[in-house]
Amino acid sequence: MFPGPVPIREGAVMELWKDGLVVLIQMPQCSRDEARAFKAGFKRYAYLESATAVPIAMWIFDFPKPHGPIDCNFNAKIVDQARIASYLDTTEGIKNAVTFYLLDGRMLRGIKFVGLNPAAVELFHETIRKQLELGYATEDYARYLSSMMSYSTDELLEMGRGFRHGR
Repeated sequence: MFPGPVPIREGAVMELWKDGLVVLIQMPQCSRDEARAFKAGFKRYAYLESATAVPIAMWIFDFPKPHGPIDCNFNAKIVDQARIASYLDTTEGIKNAVTFYLLDGRMLRGIKFVGLNPAAVELFHETIRKQLELGYATEDYARYLSSMMSYSTDELLEMGRGFRHGR
């Protein structure tokens, strides 16, 4: 059983916890093959900042079939600002680790701890800073996010700046 709150809907949610960046993947009725694909990990991923008035930070991680690619977004305005400040602080180096949790309801099916390319994380930091500088409402973010969700996950992966992971 997962010890904390879990996403209700299928898909991925990116959060910033005290210990760092986290992606919660909710996959109801997760098959054995999907869990294996998750555990095998992704070989490529992309980072995309939308060209909308409110910049949307999008990460797309391409897991092997049958799991497939997942996308998640991040809105810095809804995160504890002290936690954001700590994450953006690079005096001891860039914090490029992300922990993935594969969930089937409240059942934890897998955990992966991954180091992202520091160049990708720097792009993410730039988007976070832009978000923090802008005065937008949650509804504005949701509207621009909705426009980004008109693209498929595969299209978002191709639109973003690509990075390789592993060998």
